[in-house]
Amino acid sequence: MPRLSATILPLAYCLLISSLSLISHAKSPSLDHKKIQQIMHKLQIPGAAIGIIKNGQVHAAQGYGVKTIGKNSAVDSNSIFKIASNSKAFTAAALAILVDQGKISWHGKVQDYLTDFTLHDPWVSKEFNLIDLLTHRSGLGLGAGDLMLWPEPSSFSRQEVLHNLRYLKPTGEFRSDYAYDNLLYIVAGEVIPAVTGISWEAFVERRIMQPLGMKHCFAGKVSPQKQANVATPHGIVDGKLQTIIRPIDVNKPSVSAPAGGIQCSLNDMLTWVKVQLNQGQTSEGQPLFSKAQHKMMWTPHTIMPVSSRSKRLDNTHLSAYGLGWRINDMDGYLQVHHTGSLAGMYSFVSLFPELDLGFVVLTNQQSSAARSALMYTAMKPFLGDTTSDWLTTFSPLKKPSGATSRSNKPTNKFVLANKDNTDFDAFIGTYQDPWLGKFFIEQVKNSSTDKHVMALKISSQRVKKFVGTLYQQDNKDSLLIRWHDRSLEADAIIYLDRDHKANVKGMHLRPASKDIDFSYDFQDLNFTKLSATALSGP
Repeated sequence: MPRLSATILPLAYCLLISSLSLISHAKSPSLDHKKIQQIMHKLQIPGAAIGIIKNGQVHAAQGYGVKTIGKNSAVDSNSIFKIASNSKAFTAAALAILVDQGKISWHGKVQDYLTDFTLHDPWVSKEFNLIDLLTHRSGLGLGAGDLMLWPEPSSFSRQEVLHNLRYLKPTGEFRSDYAYDNLLYIVAGEVIPAVTGISWEAFVERRIMQPLGMKHCFAGKVSPQKQANVATPHGIVDGKLQTIIRPIDVNKPSVSAPAGGIQCSLNDMLTWVKVQLNQGQTSEGQPLFSKAQHKMMWTPHTIMPVSSRSKRLDNTHLSAYGLGWRINDMDGYLQVHHTGSLAGMYSFVSLFPELDLGFVVLTNQQSSAARSALMYTAMKPFLGDTTSDWLTTFSPLKKPSGATSRSNKPTNKFVLANKDNTDFDAFIGTYQDPWLGKFFIEQVKNSSTDKHVMALKISSQRVKKFVGTLYQQDNKDSLLIRWHDRSLEADAIIYLDRDHKANVKGMHLRPASKDIDFSYDFQDLNFTKLSATALSGP
């Protein structure tokens, strides 16, 4: 093969460099505003904030719609949204900082830091370490104990949550079965004050948010100066888009904050994404946490199942959970991501470290379909798919005529529980669950078909939003609970438990529909009916 001459070689080199330069400066995809607005209109999303980080720079940061329906309050890149379970990565990072400082060890036993930590199994309690807290492999059931957190406001303290873990029975194998949980992230958050004397909120704000200049991001309460830019939660309630307001005392720490309580703007979330893609290094080159801890957080610890949808849409082969992050492959690239879901507020963060690329989607409506459609519309063009219609892909299927929603509105199968069709005496009383406390079933006047009848009402001593009316079905020992707050979308069925003499000794509950969010873990409750003697005791 002849050698290139001295004049041809530089020319060939220049042509090669020129072509590479054209490739490197090829125009990156941009947000398709028309498609985003179509998704928001079709799925009734009042407001959203969507951003992209590419090669360490903000590629896009755009607000859409309004913070609150009925008000002229446009969403911008500084509007503050609840990020829900995307808070978990902040809790993991806070612990990573303490590992860097030598104050804790990932393999340190939880009981060495929190002496009251006790699970149902004594051996598991003793062996449980900090990694176990963050990786959803405890053996507890999906969302076990979440009723102590949601619906807000919660009257439980973090110490009560920690104590009540002992009453939750495992449904899987320790360090084997994946089941998403929130309570153990609250426990992880309690490790911080145990070893530093500083609350989780103060530590996250001082050691993460302030060094990064995240002035519109809060682990605790939002500062009064920023309140006007907080987005309002919304949902479809009884077929209509409505605001979802919970009477929460903003001066008290949210019990669920280490698992899902951070509120943050798009701009600040993009700053957070940039640090993650930069392996814990700030823009100034200072380590927020070490590269070793970054690797630890992005290491697969618990194998997760791969859904048929992920296989079909993303060519995904493997999925796992790290520390506060989900990890899988998408279209041939490593994806590190997480979603967040709270009443009226959904979020999605997706990172592609091999492409130095990250995405953030924040919405103020509780639509998983919209969250996914918005993220895929922003994300997939960077992975080579510029033609798919993600609105059609993720839009919920229309239900057959006559099908009931997860609100489970009473039909001819359920009739108002009253003295004509219900044995009131069998149901009325006080019921005690070991960890959720007391529920009361009593008779009240209830307006029905323009006449007052005596009906059955149920209410919780600890969860203010759990107040509902009972409906009878064919089985005399079961009733439908229809909660008065229809935004809960979490009706339940009561089943009476009787002893050998047919006396009512307790009750257990089940979700009324398989579509109800897993955090309404009614199946984990086990109520004992209290006797008059027990009620009069201390």
